[in-house]
Amino acid sequence: MAGGGKDDKTEKPTAKKLSDARKRGNVAKSRDLNTAISCLGGSAAIYFSVDSIHDHTRQLLHELWGGGFQTAAEASLNQALFLQVSSHLFMMLAPLFAVLFIAAIVVNLAQVKFLLAWEAIQPKLSRLSPLQGLSNFCSVRSFLELGKSILKLMIMVYVIYYVIQDHSLLFLSLVQAEVTDLARLTGSLTFRILIYVGGIMLAISLFDLYYQHWQHRKNLMMTKHEVKEEHKQSEGNPQTKSRLRSIQRSMWRQRMMSQVPKADLVITNPTHFAVALAYNDTMAAPQLLAKGKDLMAQRIIKIARKHQIPIVPNPPLARALYHQVDLDEQIPVSLYRAVAKVLAYVYQQRQTGP
Repeated sequence: MAGGGKDDKTEKPTAKKLSDARKRGNVAKSRDLNTAISCLGGSAAIYFSVDSIHDHTRQLLHELWGGGFQTAAEASLNQALFLQVSSHLFMMLAPLFAVLFIAAIVVNLAQVKFLLAWEAIQPKLSRLSPLQGLSNFCSVRSFLELGKSILKLMIMVYVIYYVIQDHSLLFLSLVQAEVTDLARLTGSLTFRILIYVGGIMLAISLFDLYYQHWQHRKNLMMTKHEVKEEHKQSEGNPQTKSRLRSIQRSMWRQRMMSQVPKADLVITNPTHFAVALAYNDTMAAPQLLAKGKDLMAQRIIKIARKHQIPIVPNPPLARALYHQVDLDEQIPVSLYRAVAKVLAYVYQQRQTGP
C-alpha cells in the first residue's frame, strides 16, 4: 500500500504563498459575475432612462427629418448637425455606459480588491508556445469552461424562446401597429429577456465564484516539505542567524570595552564579576558603562589598570550591579547607599594619595 510521500500536496497554502500568487495576478474571480451584474445594471439603467431615450429619439428624428437629411444630401455634414446628433446619442447612452463602468469597477473591487499585477501583464514567450497552448486547451479547466459556456448559451436561447412564446399572440396584432407601439413592445421584451438572463447568470456566477475560490486554493496547496522550506526562509537560516548573533555580540563587546576608559571606578568580585561606573556632577546617579563575567571581567579589569582607574573589590555589590543594571543605565535607588560608600572611598583615596 503506497503511503503519502513528501510530494503530496496536503497542506493549505500559507499566507506568503497566497500573497505571492496575488502579486502575480493569480487570484480567484468569476468573469460570469461581471457579466451578470453588467446585464442587470444595464437593464436597470435602460428601464429608468427609457423616457429620456424616447424623448431624445423623437427630437433627433424631428431634427433630422426637419432638415438634417436634406442638408447631408446637398452638402457635407456641418458642425452644428454633428453636434446635435452627438448630443442626443450621448444623452441616451451616457446612463447605460456609466452604470456598466461603475458596475465593472465595483464587482472587480469586491472580488479582488485593488490589484495591479505587473507580472501578469508582462509579455512572455512561453505564452506563444503551441505546445503550451495545446496543453491549456486540453486541460480539465478548459473543458469545464467550455461546458459552462454551452450551458449559458442554452439558457439564453431558452429564455429568448420562452419570452417570445409567452407573447406570441401580441406579434399578430403588430401587423397594423404603429412604429411607437412596435418599439415599445420590442423594448419591453428585450428588457424582460435581459432581466431573466441576468438573474439566471447571477445565480450561476455565485456558484462559479465559490468554485473559483475552491479551485484557486486547491491549485496553491503545498507539500509538507514546501511548508517547512518556506518556514525556514521566513525565519532565516539557523547558521546564518547564529553567525549574525555572533557578530552582534562581538560588536556589542567592542563598544562596551571602548567605554571602560571613561569610567571613574570598577567594582569587582574580585575576578568573576567586574562593573565599570561613571559619575559626575551633571548625572542624577552613577551610570553603568560596562560589565562582564569571568573572562570579560578580567578584560575590564585589565583595561582599568592600564588607564589607572580605581578598582574596588566588593563582591555583593558587583554581583548586584551585574544582575540588576543594564548598559548605559543609571543604578537603581536601592543601590545608591552602597555605591555612594564606594565612591566616597575612591575620592578619599585620591585626596590622600601621593
